[in-house]
Amino acid sequence: MVVFRYVHGKLVDEIDLHGEPLERTRLSEREALTVLVRIARGFVRGLFLRLRARHAKGHVLVGRRVRVLDAQHLTLGRRVKIEDDVELQCRSQRGVVLGDRVTIGRGASIRPSSYYGHVPGEGLVVGAGSAVGALAWIGASGHVSIGADVLIGPRVTILPENHVFERTAITIKSQGVQRARVVIEDDCWIGAGVVVLAGVRIGRGSVVAAGAVVARDVDPYSVVGGVPARHIKERKVWERERHAA
Repeated sequence: MVVFRYVHGKLVDEIDLHGEPLERTRLSEREALTVLVRIARGFVRGLFLRLRARHAKGHVLVGRRVRVLDAQHLTLGRRVKIEDDVELQCRSQRGVVLGDRVTIGRGASIRPSSYYGHVPGEGLVVGAGSAVGALAWIGASGHVSIGADVLIGPRVTILPENHVFERTAITIKSQGVQRARVVIEDDCWIGAGVVVLAGVRIGRGSVVAAGAVVARDVDPYSVVGGVPARHIKERKVWERERHAA
């Protein structure tokens, strides 16, 4: 059984655990065997997804009950992990691109287009090393661009479109939608339950507090929170205070 722990250690190095020290991943023989079986099954499912994708650079781990539609619009980087129960609808004008070491958390949904053949959405790109949290919803009808090393918490909602509602003589539903791009730049942390609305740009290195509703642009290296989200502090100020102490 020692061999299982050895092989598990090698796989941990290969699939990357976001910089966690290897000591934290030490398992008993039984635990290592269980993890190896789960990873092996994920690799097999990933092989089938790679065959369907438009382009794939390296191996992919795919969880159970993952639903990927129109995979011919999907581009995969190296070491991508798609966890259980993810819904990935890829039909879009610019495709869905998941960069190296991207993780899509359990139960997340990415929906750039309707299931029923309506006008396709713009699509999504996620930069290297970024992670989308469990049960997140990204409605990429307007283009959504997520940079590198971005942390997106659980139950985050990104909505790059708004319903048109100016006319009262007809229903809101019949007036259609207006799409607008959403950009989240590199090295941001988007807290649990955040809602990001259409047309917003969140600047590099910013932090959005849990539960916030982001309705306007966020300056780089800012901390914002509330409904609607307002500026709280700059991260650079914190760094200067720490160095002065």
